[in-house]
Amino acid sequence: MKKIIPGFWLQLQFRWSLCLSLISLLVSCSYNELPIGSNSLNTRNTEEQPTLSGNGRFLAFVSNRSSTQQLLLYDLEQQKLIPTPRLNRRNAIAESPSLSYTGRYIVYSTTDRGRPVIALYDRAVGQSQVLTQNYNGWVRNPSVSPDGRYVVFETTIRGQWDIEVLDRGANVELDIPNGAPLSAPPQ
Repeated sequence: MKKIIPGFWLQLQFRWSLCLSLISLLVSCSYNELPIGSNSLNTRNTEEQPTLSGNGRFLAFVSNRSSTQQLLLYDLEQQKLIPTPRLNRRNAIAESPSLSYTGRYIVYSTTDRGRPVIALYDRAVGQSQVLTQNYNGWVRNPSVSPDGRYVVFETTIRGQWDIEVLDRGANVELDIPNGAPLSAPPQ
């Protein structure tokens, strides 16, 4: 009868464990299950800073798909990117997006002549406007109210990071679902 050496079993178990670990690592790193393409949600490029619209249909995020950082809008219902003409500008980085209830308004931070500014993109008209054009101080991390009337952001206007609330005015076209009642603003 052949005598089995205990070290042999340890070596055999180690080799099997190593093989199984490598196989599971290769399977878990596979990209086969991700939809890859220019119109899909995930690509092999960096996708970051996601934000959802209030109704949960739209997702805005920052991506470097075109070798430049840009803000993209994705329709979760139709599973495709939504065109946003004139949103992304050359030589300007858009980041920290925020969406109103139906995604009509996209508020984000960007640069204007080398200074950070807060901008608002209106999908209904396909235009961006800078909200902090003549603002003294640095700004960052904007957020828009669900109806699109108010924009909040951080600012250094007083020499430290504070929170600023910007009221776009009573005449702004609100982003509310069709048929929803208008509530009176707080007094």
